[in-house]
Amino acid sequence: MLDIIDVHKTFFKGEVNEKKALSGVSFKLEHGDFVTVIGGNGAGKSTLLNCVAGVHIPESGKIILEDQDITNTPEYLRAGRIARVFQDPLRGTAASMTLEENLVMALKRGQKRGFRKAIKEKERQLFRERLAVLNLGLENRLKDKVGLLSGGQRQALTLLMATLQKPKLLLLDEHTAALDPQTANKVMELTQWLVKEFKLTTLMVTHNMEQALKYGNRIIMMDDGSIILDLRDDKKEKLTVGKLMEHFAKTGKGSLNNDRMLLSKWANAC
Repeated sequence: MLDIIDVHKTFFKGEVNEKKALSGVSFKLEHGDFVTVIGGNGAGKSTLLNCVAGVHIPESGKIILEDQDITNTPEYLRAGRIARVFQDPLRGTAASMTLEENLVMALKRGQKRGFRKAIKEKERQLFRERLAVLNLGLENRLKDKVGLLSGGQRQALTLLMATLQKPKLLLLDEHTAALDPQTANKVMELTQWLVKEFKLTTLMVTHNMEQALKYGNRIIMMDDGSIILDLRDDKKEKLTVGKLMEHFAKTGKGSLNNDRMLLSKWANAC
């Protein structure tokens, strides 16, 4: 479904501050996989997502989505097949537009834009049905400006917008990191429901090791631009935060110093 083949990405190549962000990363996602990606700051997690999304073009290697080479395809041409939710709730929505206007944009993502009549009642009904799933009362606020929503409501809306078209691949870039713990848990529960309901192939980057262990059928740990651990199903289920940290201590090259989430979760586990 998604093949990442020997991908390399270097920033500031040839300069004093040269940084090898990805060093020969390879793995494959099957249809319906929900993969969590963890690692310290600078491990290459976000760079990996940016390469898959088309924000960065790797200098070597290939990215294959459903047998199509998209390595050099611009980000906007991938938008109809790849959806992404960012850490900042403000990035996925337009604050000055209403909920239904934002949802219409999501519904038409990847399609040619042009002048059209007002939002159709059939579309509004779809929006109400999907919003009702959030259990936040937003199905009754279609005419409200998105800027009036709380951070948690806005992130839940962003997640719903990202999955409205059932993308071929869903990218979650630390999408609960900016939320308080209670709201983050609600957004993760919604994430899991949407992934299962629509059988979405998902790649989720997180600093939260407890989330990485609880959700998905596979876990990948990155360090210094490389994959140092890749476990799925029953092997993943046997992992604990302590065992993950032990593995990192044995095989990792980078440092977890000042890594906000990894250290705090390790402290809680001790």
